[in-house]
Parts: sequence; structure tokens; C-alpha cells
Amino acid sequence: MGKARGWQSAAAVLRRRYAQAANALNGTVPWRGVVDFVEQGLKSRGRTPLTLTYAQSLDGSIAAHTGRVLISGQASMTMTHQLRTMHDALLIGSGTLLADNPKLTARLVPGRSPLPVVLDSRLRTPPTCGLVAARESGDGDGDGRLPRLVIVTTRGGPADKWARAKALDRLGVHILEVPEELGRCSLEDTLLQLQAMGCNSVMVEGGMAVIASFLARPELVSNVVVTVSPKFLGGLGPCSELAARGSSDLLSMDQMSSCAVGSDIVIYGAAASSPVQPVNGHVNGVNGVNGVNGVNGMNRAQPVDGLPTVDLRSSCRMWIEAVESECDFKVYGTAKEGQEIVALIKGNVEGADDVPVRVHSECFTGDVLGSKRCDCGPQLRSFLDILQEEPRGVLLYIRGDEGRGIGLVDKIRAYELQEKGLDTVDANLSLGLAADLRTFDTSKEVLNQLGVRSVKLYTNNPEKVRALRPLAREVCPLKTVPNKHNVTYLRTKRDRLNHKTILSELVA
Repeated sequence: MGKARGWQSAAAVLRRRYAQAANALNGTVPWRGVVDFVEQGLKSRGRTPLTLTYAQSLDGSIAAHTGRVLISGQASMTMTHQLRTMHDALLIGSGTLLADNPKLTARLVPGRSPLPVVLDSRLRTPPTCGLVAARESGDGDGDGRLPRLVIVTTRGGPADKWARAKALDRLGVHILEVPEELGRCSLEDTLLQLQAMGCNSVMVEGGMAVIASFLARPELVSNVVVTVSPKFLGGLGPCSELAARGSSDLLSMDQMSSCAVGSDIVIYGAAASSPVQPVNGHVNGVNGVNGVNGVNGMNRAQPVDGLPTVDLRSSCRMWIEAVESECDFKVYGTAKEGQEIVALIKGNVEGADDVPVRVHSECFTGDVLGSKRCDCGPQLRSFLDILQEEPRGVLLYIRGDEGRGIGLVDKIRAYELQEKGLDTVDANLSLGLAADLRTFDTSKEVLNQLGVRSVKLYTNNPEKVRALRPLAREVCPLKTVPNKHNVTYLRTKRDRLNHKTILSELVA
């Protein structure tokens, strides 16, 4: 890719672009405030700065049922092209590529076009599409240098997928492999790999599934720029995608501003540090009854300073058969409706390092009935055996997260689909549910309240590891003995949910 440009080099030519754009618009640049705000956001350190931008109609549609339709006006399109020149990479999804065959250049303004990046978990990008053809033909962008095309796809897959990858590679396309997350390319791993390539800033333009994915991961977003067109389309938008996934933590905006750009209104701001928490399907008190934030007056814990707050509801001493020691037993409430975190604590963990910890989601079929469809029960019993041998440790049992958060009724419905041949991920998706609705930040807060300094985390789930950083200094996978009923399930958790499941012991 050559030397990384970053926000500094983009800012260096910004004043010249202002002058040129002002001349083109009779001395006025209506979107100057937008560009200034985004420029400041690109100066953030640490995580790769990311600008989420898209155009929508007044009814929240970004696409019409009848096919492709131009939503924003010419002036706001020019603003979008100027924003493109300020970023190193421009990211879209394969759906947008297939539907629109976009160029992804900054042709409406002076400056260099960004690196085009396509999220394509199934590698559906045709070698005849415009982005590939432009790369092959050597067509240049604004300054005579064509950015390299990157296609991001998931690891593994059928042989024909990698035959297509080889064909694209021969055409000069760079294929980037990342782990799978909830059936799609891991966004966090994608940004890390782009940063390693020299992309110090990323702009996301869509389509619907990609926008929804970032709205559900607000911690990855720096700036938000939404162009609202004075039209009603009656079509589809990110909200319909989020509803289908059942996403729980959504992006909200800080420092929100707006300006008129041509016939459109542009709304822009920073991603808020605390995500919006829907309660009973509603956000921030909308449709709430006589309560605060839609909680009907109940004294529920609410997120504070970006951390999901938990509150201790009750506690006692506890003796259980598997652990020959007196334990503490504490029950915590969380901001999530119907969720409780039960903490079984052996020994003195306050101020302790390397405390053995297991975060375990409720599984009635596996934990209580001993179902052979999953490995939940064996993992729970394995950790209780560890707790018996260790001088101290904590089991966090999350009630209300049955079936990776979809509930027992839908979990059994998913079982019915699995009997017809779907795996555990596709069964959820076929029901219009997310592959995994759980979050584990509240578990980290419980450990903080217990005064634990660091933990030895017993899990195969990378999401638990991510949520408990930096407490989790050591991660220990839990082995289970597979059987003929859960072999496919274990393979799916390894291949599609990135669990560190050991498959060498699997039965045939």
C-alpha cells in the first residue's frame, strides 16, 4: 500500500480543497463544519478512527423495495467525496457491491481516493465488477494512483470459495482473512488488519447490514455523519436489520450538530461513550410508563460512564455438593430485563491475583437435564471440579441468557431446525434471531465489585475473553468429552463462532 497517509497528510491538503470547493460553489462550503468535526475525530489515538456515514430518507430507508434509488442530492454527494479523501480506507459490504457496482472514488473533488475495502464473508465478489475491472485495467483516481482493492472474508469455507479467491488474487485483488463473528466477518479483526496494512482511518458507507453491524458496535465508531433526504421511500433501513438481529446495545451520538447541504440535512457527531440500552424493546424511555428510561419506575441498574452497572440484591453463605468448602453466594441485578448474575465465591478473592473464574450462561437443558446436544453441563461441572481443588475462585452464573440470549422457547425452536439439518448459527438466523445476543461486560463489573485484581479465565469463548480484558491475564480452555449428538455443534462453535474448542478428541 505504500506509506500510510493518515489524518495528518489528509489535513495538510484540506485547506486547498476548501478553497477549490468554495470556488466551485460560489464561495460557500455548507459542509465545512462537518469536515472540521470529522478531522478532529480522526486525531484520536489507539483504536483506528472510524467514520460511519450514510444517506437515508425521512422514513429511515437507505434502499427502496423497487431497486436502486438516488437518495442524497448533488451537494451532499460532493461532501461525501470530500470526506472520502480524508480517510485511508473506504469500507462497504458485498451486498452494496453486488447491487450498485460502485466506483468508491473521490472523483467529485480534488484529492486522493481511499483504499476500497469490501466485507464479503462468502466471497461473492465477481471478477467482472467495476472495482476489480478498474484495478485490472489500471484506471487511475484523482491523482493518478489507483488504490489497491481489498476483499475481507472469513477463514475456512468450501473449496469453490478459495478457487474464487485465487481467481481474484490473479487479478491483483488482496484477499484478507479474518475470524468469523456471528456468521459475518469480525469487524474488530478487520480494523486491526487494515491498521497493520497502514490504514490509519476508515470510512464506512454501507450497505444496510454493514451499517447495522457498526451501529451495534458503538465502541468501534469515532464519528457519525448521516445525510437525511426530504423524501419518503417506504423501503428498508438499518433499523429493520437491527430488529432482525435483536441487537441490544446501540450507538447514540454526543456533540450532535446539523447543517443544511443543498436540499438535504446533514446530522453529525461523535459516537457516545455509553451505548443506548433498549428496555422492553424501547430506547431511553420511549413508550415507557411512569418510569425513568422506560423502566416503569423500578430501581434498575443503569449504565454509568460507559460501564454496565450491576447492583447487589442479596447474599448468604452456601454449601454445595461439588465444593467441600463454605462459599459466599451473591445475586446481582443488571440493567438487562430478566437478567441476574449469581456469584458463587470460594475463599477470599478481594485483592487477589490469578483467581480462577468461570462465566457461565444459563442452560436449562444442559445444566439441569444433562442434554447431550451441547457441552454446557460438562463445562460447568468441570469448573466446579477446579473450584474444589483451588483455594479460591468465582463462578458467575448468568440467569436470563438461555440459548445464547434468545430464551428457552426460541432455543427449542432452533433445536427443531437443527434436526432438519441447520447448524446452531443458521438455526438462529433462520428464526430472525442473532447467533449470539449475549454481552459479558456486566460480569466484569461484578468481578470489579468483588475486588478481584486479575483472573485465570476458564472459557473457550473469545467474546468472554474480550469483555474481561484486562482482568483476564490467563485463559484456560475447558475440555469436554464429545458425543455423536454434539459433534456438529462443537465444530460449528469452533468454525463459525471462533471458540477454542479442542476437536482432536471428537468421536467419528
